[in-house]
Amino acid sequence: MPQRMSGVRFGRYWHLLSRFAAASVIATVISQLVFLVSYSLGSAPIFATVLAWLAGAIPNFVLNRRTWGGGGRSALRGEIIRFGVISIGTALVAALAAHGAEILATSQFPHNRPAQIAIVWGAFAGTYVAMFAVKFVLFDKIVFTAHRQQQRAR
Repeated sequence: MPQRMSGVRFGRYWHLLSRFAAASVIATVISQLVFLVSYSLGSAPIFATVLAWLAGAIPNFVLNRRTWGGGGRSALRGEIIRFGVISIGTALVAALAAHGAEILATSQFPHNRPAQIAIVWGAFAGTYVAMFAVKFVLFDKIVFTAHRQQQRAR
């Protein structure tokens, strides 16, 4: 029986991980395009990060709530707050990374805007890649818990 349970648990996590990855790809493409365009047009890295976060956070929440089978209307407020804290925290880390990368890029390549854009965008994108597994665990264990709690109550 324990082997069956571990197989079921593994299957559940594989399903969640694959859907989380798909949602992350969609949200990432949206936010990366917004960041790249706004930074390329002259926005400060922090402003470009905020715009990119806004563009990607809404589809990310909706798709991931569907992935985990959110807890209905009663759980929505808590899920939004917990998701928001994690999402804003990630955006702050990305903004700091992009800002630091801009300082480095402008000092190393003062007259090469394409190189500056590539370095700053790399720092921004790298933050989200690095946070992928962390966010998966946090979403599963902290954000979207109501559905799992309802199953335990049965």
